[in-house]
Amino acid sequence: MTSKERLIAAMSGDPYDHPPFAPFLAYFWEAQPEPVRSRGRRAFLREIGADMLWRGAPSAIDHQTPGLEVNVSRRNGWTKVVYETPVGSLSEEYAESVEGNTRYLTRHAVTDPDHYKILAWIEEHTRLIVDPSRAREHLAADGSEGVSLGIPIHTRHPGLLKTAFQQLVEHWVGTEQLTYDLFDRPEIVDAVLKPMCERNREAVELSSELDEYDYFLTFEDSSTQNYSPEMYSTYIAPEIGDWQAILSRTGKRYVQHACGHLSGILDAISSQGIWGVESLSPPQTGDVSLREVRDRCGGSFGVVGGMEPVKMIDLTEEELPAYVESVLAENGGGRLVLANADSLPPQITVGKLRTIADHVRRLQ
Repeated sequence: MTSKERLIAAMSGDPYDHPPFAPFLAYFWEAQPEPVRSRGRRAFLREIGADMLWRGAPSAIDHQTPGLEVNVSRRNGWTKVVYETPVGSLSEEYAESVEGNTRYLTRHAVTDPDHYKILAWIEEHTRLIVDPSRAREHLAADGSEGVSLGIPIHTRHPGLLKTAFQQLVEHWVGTEQLTYDLFDRPEIVDAVLKPMCERNREAVELSSELDEYDYFLTFEDSSTQNYSPEMYSTYIAPEIGDWQAILSRTGKRYVQHACGHLSGILDAISSQGIWGVESLSPPQTGDVSLREVRDRCGGSFGVVGGMEPVKMIDLTEEELPAYVESVLAENGGGRLVLANADSLPPQITVGKLRTIADHVRRLQ
């Protein structure tokens, strides 16, 4: 089988030649030597014998927001972003982490009740544009092998590739302030969620009619470390369920990036009608094992992930095959694409990835 054939078979519950192994290279890739990176991820995955699952392939939906001006300034490891609108401005700040190869918010943009009105203005005045060019470029290059999980919504900012509520949690407001606002002034939160959900829904409807992707993913980062199960069921599950209902009309499926603690929301996730979750994180990174997912959701619920990154660091190359087989045994024949849970720490060696890929090829 080709990588694409194998992945589609595993994701569809059909027979395959051997279990697919499709590592998620986030954080690992950037730490590789320049000669490795210059050859590209497709060549690297081919060299180690892994399958190619392209998470978050380019969206075919672009946007315009007349009247919005975004100004970015950088200085001494800090980044400031200002969103200027006719009704006021929003400002957020980031600290750059060279060691962690990332940046993180130190100041959310929405810190005052009036800021919600500015954010609502941005969403209400955003117009969506269908532009498949980047998606087609991807499919002609890396995406020509394996399976691509496309982004179904527009990409104003990489941190906003999520449901409306998750955008507020992670990007615009933050967990603490959002929780207070939901108790003290729920009407202003609802007022901004409405246009945010409308833009997302419109984008998903447009994506569902295009031919570029059959599977879609957003980087939802689902986890009860960020919100309560009640918040998830009230604000997030209905939006994702709506997305899947739209996509199913054209035979497409949604895959949910769920890299955190899922035990408290697993039943709500499985009731959304989606294909399944990507980056399933068993303990100690997460809090739900693959066996528990099968016990609670059944074998037709899809999973990408299942391998705990800390274990992949600690185990030797000689010990990894037994670990792989233990994960597959927990799965019990359910729909699974074997992968590391969420990011791949740079401490995990290329030799370990090759060992895993070599071992699954010997399994039937």
